[in-house]
Amino acid sequence: MSYRFGVDVGGTFTDVVCLRDGQLFRGKADTTHYDLKVGFFNATRIAAERAGLNFEEALTGTDGIVYSTTVGTNALIERRGTKLGLITTKGFEDTVKVGRARNWADGLPIEKRYDRGRAVRPPPLIHPSLTVGVQERIDNLGNVIIPLRESDVLERVQYLVDQGVRGIVVVTLNSYVNPVHEREIARIIREHYPECYLGHLPVYTSSDISPKSGEYRRSMTVIIDAYLRDLSEGHLLRLNDDLRQAGYTKPLFVAKNTGGLSSLSRAQALHLLGSSPSATVIGADHVGKTIGSKNIIISDMGGTSFDVGLVVEGRDRVYELDPVIDRFRVQVPYVAHWSIGAGGGSIARVIEGQLKVGPDSAGSKPGPVCYDRGGTEPTVTDADLVLGYIDPDHFLGGKVKLRLDRASEVIRRKIADPLGISTVEAAWQIKRIIDGIMGQEMYRICSLTSGQDPRDFVLFSMGGAGAVHAAGYADGADIYRVATFPFSSVFGAFSTLALDIIQTYEKTFHVTFYDGDSRKYLDDRIGEFNDAVESLLAVARRDMEEEGFDFSDVELVVDLSLCYGQQRQTLPIRLKGYRLDDIGGVKALCEQFNTEYAAQFGEGAVFSSAGIELNDIRLSALGPVKKHKLTPIDKVPDPETARRGSRKAYWGEASGYVDTPVYDRDKLGAGVDLMGPLLCDADDTVIVVPPGWAYKTDTWGVGWIERVDTPASGKK
Repeated sequence: MSYRFGVDVGGTFTDVVCLRDGQLFRGKADTTHYDLKVGFFNATRIAAERAGLNFEEALTGTDGIVYSTTVGTNALIERRGTKLGLITTKGFEDTVKVGRARNWADGLPIEKRYDRGRAVRPPPLIHPSLTVGVQERIDNLGNVIIPLRESDVLERVQYLVDQGVRGIVVVTLNSYVNPVHEREIARIIREHYPECYLGHLPVYTSSDISPKSGEYRRSMTVIIDAYLRDLSEGHLLRLNDDLRQAGYTKPLFVAKNTGGLSSLSRAQALHLLGSSPSATVIGADHVGKTIGSKNIIISDMGGTSFDVGLVVEGRDRVYELDPVIDRFRVQVPYVAHWSIGAGGGSIARVIEGQLKVGPDSAGSKPGPVCYDRGGTEPTVTDADLVLGYIDPDHFLGGKVKLRLDRASEVIRRKIADPLGISTVEAAWQIKRIIDGIMGQEMYRICSLTSGQDPRDFVLFSMGGAGAVHAAGYADGADIYRVATFPFSSVFGAFSTLALDIIQTYEKTFHVTFYDGDSRKYLDDRIGEFNDAVESLLAVARRDMEEEGFDFSDVELVVDLSLCYGQQRQTLPIRLKGYRLDDIGGVKALCEQFNTEYAAQFGEGAVFSSAGIELNDIRLSALGPVKKHKLTPIDKVPDPETARRGSRKAYWGEASGYVDTPVYDRDKLGAGVDLMGPLLCDADDTVIVVPPGWAYKTDTWGVGWIERVDTPASGKK
C-alpha cells in the first residue's frame, strides 16, 4: 500500500489530497490563521479517514507530504517580517529607496496605475535609518579597487545591533562578479557577534541568494527572502516537529513558485510566495496532456482570491522572468500566474449608488454572513445561496449548515434596499459583477501574455467556488468549453503531487557571442562560459544527491538569457547540452536566438547587426517524482439514477426562478450529455450549468460545461 498527501493552505480553506493506490481522497477544513498547522491537521485527518486510514497510522506509513503555504504571503501583506539592517557599498545607500522609474506603479491594480496624482512608492521593508554603507569597491570585472576595512564594518554593524535588528542583509556593488567583500563582511559579523552574545543574528548575502546583476532587483530579492525567512522557517519547522511527534518520519517537502518542490533545507522563503498558484499551473499541464488539452487557461476561485495561469502549446512553461512580488521587482523567475481579489468571500457594497464587489474578503473567520459566525457584510457566497445554487443543508457534505435567512436579510438590507431592487435581483447583480471581473481578467491575461485568442483555449475551473461561477466568467472571456474535475475544489493540493523536485541556479555572465560590426561569431570566452556552467552543475550535484537522487537520473536544463547589443529585452534560449564546444556551437546558438526572437516579436524585430550578447545563465535540475495518472471510468447507463431531486434556482430576469434538476456529481459516470439549466452537487462544490449550456462527461471523469450556441469564430 502506497500513499502520499498534498496540502494547499489557502486564505479561507486548507485543502488536502490523499493519493492512495491510484485513488484520490479529499479533505477540506477552515484555514486557522492563528496557527496554520491546526487547519492542516484537521484537513489531513478528513482526507485520511476518507481513504480508510487511521490518522496516526497514516502519518506513520505515508511515503511523503508536500506542503504549500501562504504564511509568507500573509506576513508580507501585513508587514510582519523580521526587523533587518542593510549593509551596502558606501554611496549606494539609497538604491532601494530610488528603485526604478516605475517603482510607484509596480504591483498596483490597473485603475490605480493611471491615478498618478495619488501614486506613491511602497514603504520600504528596511527603514532607511537601518541602511548603512561601508567603504569598499569592486569593479564590473571583479577587480578590488577599494579594499574592505574590518574596523569600518564593525562600526556599522555595532550601530545596527544597537538599533535592535534581528538579521543583516549584505548587498555590495558588483558582488555577483566577485563576492569576496560580501563573504568577508559575513565572516566578520559571525566572528565578532556569535550566538552566545546576541542569540540568532543571521547574515544574508546577495552573492549566495541572487548572484545576478541589477542592484535594485538583487537587493529586493535578498531583502524579501530575509524579511520572511524566520517566520516561514519557524512555521515549517514547528509543523515538522509536530509531524515527527505524531509519527511522521519522512522529509517534509514544500512546493515552490519555480514550479517544483524541495525539502525544507533546500527552499528559500521567497520560493514559497505564490507556490500554490504555480503548482496549479504544473498540475493543469500534467492533466492536460492526459485528456488532450494543449492550450489551457487555469482559473482557481477560492474564498479569497482568483488565480489565473496559462499552459500554451509549444512552450515548456510560461515563466514570469521579471516578476513583481507585493510592490517590489525581484530576480526569481517563477511559473507565471496572476491573482486578483475575487472569491466566494468577496464583499459586496453600495458605494455612491453603485454596486461594487471585492477585492476585500470576509475570509474564513468570520466568513460570509450565511456561515453564521459573526459576519456582517454580504458576500458572493451569500448571493450564490440566495440564487439557489448552493444547498444550505449540503455545504461541505452537510458538515456546515448555511443560514439562507441571514444571507437574504443582509443582501436585502445592504444591497437591495439602497439600490431599490429586489433581494434576488441584488444577488444576481453581485454574481454578474464578480463573473465579469474574473472574465475580463482572464481575457486580458490571455491576449496580452500569449498573444492568442482566448477562444482557442480550454478553461480549467478550480477551487471551491470555481465550478459555481465557471460558466459565468467563461462567458465574459469568450471561452466556450470549461473542464471541471472530481478534485477541482482541491486542485491546488492535487497539483503539489504533480511536482517534480526542482532546484534552480542562476548566475550573471556577460559575454558577446556575435559582433555586429565585424559580423563575426566570437569564441574567445567559451572556456569561461563552460567553467561558469560547471560551477552551477557542481552545486546542483551536491543538492540533488542530498535529496536522494543519483545524479545520472537527474534531468539538467541550461537556459541562457540572450539579447541584441545594448538591448534590455532578453529572451531565454534553451542550450542543447551543457556546454559550447567550438565556434560552430556559438553560431548555432545565435541562429536559434534569431529564429525564436522572430517567432516571438516578428521578423522585422530581428537586429543581429547590433550584436548578440549573453546576460545570465540558469541551470534547472529536475528529479522525477511518480505522479497520479487519471484512469478511465465506466459509463453510466442512465444519468437519472444520479438524480437527487430539484431546487429552485434563479437564472436572470428572462428566466427567473426555475425548478432546476440536481444531480450527484460523484454518481455520474462517463458518457453523460445533459442540457442546462442543471446543478451537480458534490461535497465541496456545485457545478452550475445555466440555460444555453450543456454538461457532458468523458471517459476520464472530466465534466465539461459547454456553450451550446458557440459563435463560429474561434476553435473549439
